[in-house]
Amino acid sequence: MGERRYWAVLPSSLGWIGVLASQRGLRRLSLPVATPEEAVRALGKEAQGTEHAPERFDGLRRQLEAYFQGERTRFEVKLDMEGYSPFFSRAWQACAAIPPGETRSYAWLATQAGSPAAVRAAGQAMARNPLPLIIPCHRVVGSDGGLHGYGGGLPMKRHLLGLEKGWAARQ
Repeated sequence: MGERRYWAVLPSSLGWIGVLASQRGLRRLSLPVATPEEAVRALGKEAQGTEHAPERFDGLRRQLEAYFQGERTRFEVKLDMEGYSPFFSRAWQACAAIPPGETRSYAWLATQAGSPAAVRAAGQAMARNPLPLIIPCHRVVGSDGGLHGYGGGLPMKRHLLGLEKGWAARQ
């Protein structure tokens, strides 16, 4: 028998967020969307055959809402990142180290992940990030500082960066 996995759809002030966890930690998180059904679809095939357990995610729901309200800049949640390529894992770890309110380029990310020439691969790592917000891929921008693709759309990326820049200005 395989490891148990759990899912839920969480309400937030920005929309519905799908979450999926193993017994070891959080595995997937969707960006806020308009409907609970969209949030479930965003979890993908990995959610099939899992147990609906919204109560397991109450603490995360509170942390996400505090983040959206500008009351929290980091998340305290165990992650389960098993099964991903070493490069993607290093890129996600580097992304998670970008301070709130700041941005870094895909080239910087590739260098931090140990492969300076792998700028496109760094972009793919961000595109396949299973935990946006927790691994803040919205903080990664083009070398020219421009905003490029984002799973939640560029308006969401702008909103999150603006939210964080507001925090940085208050400190």
